[in-house]
Amino acid sequence: MTRHQSKYQGRFLSTLFLFSFFGITAVHAQEQKINAFVSTLHEQKLFNGSLMIAEKDRVLFQGQTGQSNAGTQEEISSRSQFPIASVTKTFTATAILQLKAKGLLDLDQPVKKYLPEFPYGNVTIRHLLSNTSGLSQYYSLFDQEIEADGNRVITNQDIIPVLKQKNIPPSFTPGDRWEYNNVNFCLAALIVEKVSGKTFHNYMNTFVFRPSGMKDTFVPVDRRVKSKSQVQLYGYPNLYSTALKNVDSLPLPFKIEGHSNFYGNGGIVSTAADLIKFNLALQSGKLLPKKELAEAFNPTILNNGKTVSYKLDEKEVSYGLGWEMYTDTTHGKVVFHDGSLSGLTSILIYNLSTKQAIVMLDNTGSNAVFASVNALMELLGNRAYVIPGKNLPREYANAVVKGDIHKGNDFIRNYESNPSSFRSSERDFIRVGYDLLRNNLIKESLTVFDTASKLYPESWNVYDSFGEALLKAGDKPKAQEMYQKSIKLNPENKNAVEILQKLQKI
Repeated sequence: MTRHQSKYQGRFLSTLFLFSFFGITAVHAQEQKINAFVSTLHEQKLFNGSLMIAEKDRVLFQGQTGQSNAGTQEEISSRSQFPIASVTKTFTATAILQLKAKGLLDLDQPVKKYLPEFPYGNVTIRHLLSNTSGLSQYYSLFDQEIEADGNRVITNQDIIPVLKQKNIPPSFTPGDRWEYNNVNFCLAALIVEKVSGKTFHNYMNTFVFRPSGMKDTFVPVDRRVKSKSQVQLYGYPNLYSTALKNVDSLPLPFKIEGHSNFYGNGGIVSTAADLIKFNLALQSGKLLPKKELAEAFNPTILNNGKTVSYKLDEKEVSYGLGWEMYTDTTHGKVVFHDGSLSGLTSILIYNLSTKQAIVMLDNTGSNAVFASVNALMELLGNRAYVIPGKNLPREYANAVVKGDIHKGNDFIRNYESNPSSFRSSERDFIRVGYDLLRNNLIKESLTVFDTASKLYPESWNVYDSFGEALLKAGDKPKAQEMYQKSIKLNPENKNAVEILQKLQKI
């Protein structure tokens, strides 16, 4: 063990000893397991941040590991503040439901009733909170405005005017489908302001942060300006890199990223301890009546009568009103919301049956956070758990790009003999393959897709993606072969059918 690793492990042990002294932790054996769990994550470079676990009003674990700023060597502390990204949506939903409980709005009334200039008459507040509105995404919505004025900052107030001006039709009838969309919660924040007569910032301070005792949480007036205690974020420049960079030095994926100051969808800055306080206040009835809270945790039913369902890191989940939930309730009803930015991953998860809550905040954008909290939930329930391993597609592709195919193949062999040694999914392999393709690393992309097709021979999507990469490489016969395999596995793959028809005409 290196001196660096020992230092952080010691911090966790010291923290645990302190809480044990005051008698507010779980049994010592469980403490040791959690400590070993987090220490292993940090040593594997899968966690750099703050973690807090509570049961009812009792703290089971609180610890931090790593640096808040690599330049100044400052370590993360219990007061270190993190942007919580989309975990903010639970706060916006809370505000809307508070106003509903007071009789000041109706979730099933059109948004247009509260925001008269809103151009879509059949979108309701419920559609916004459940992500079933069908509204346009904002990623490229303001490109023309930004090109016309490079100094312009886009805010929530700009959304409705541009939707009206560009007359963009919904991508589907509201309530027909579920589609994650930040615009929904930006509009919900505008409704909070219109109905309450307060700015979103002031509303949160008055009706959520203060009642919950959250002293280290705020809504930034300008998200580009950081507080003194706010952590610096570090991310990967691409999906096949293993070297973290300060996100301020990385290119922005969309023009809007450097020109927006949205709120309601994200933006809140907080600490792990404050998020635990928020959850406790919420669950104890301090912020919402039981009726409204239960409504937030109910899976959304679409117009066709089906329940919203989708996969998150290979786990089936649903969406309520600003909250996600596991569809499997074998070990209790579990609700949560996660969030991510370049260099940031956040999650607040709560088991309504066991009253156990976990908050995990990471300033390196670790994609192991969701798998980690799932494993921690198993640990708390005294069930078998597996500490997440490194991301196989990233590690493998990195070795391929560096020309060390032998090292890459060793990763694959280790995974095949011991699947818990890495985390892997066909989705992640496909994303890495496309990232290589976008960066014109065609040969490396083909290697990654070829390996993915061997690891996931029953995946029609892998073969479809492999075919696309082969076409870009100019290998039409091999591309046809991959598309045919894809169609055999999934006859409904219209994309592959259409491409094959075009290729046969050439």
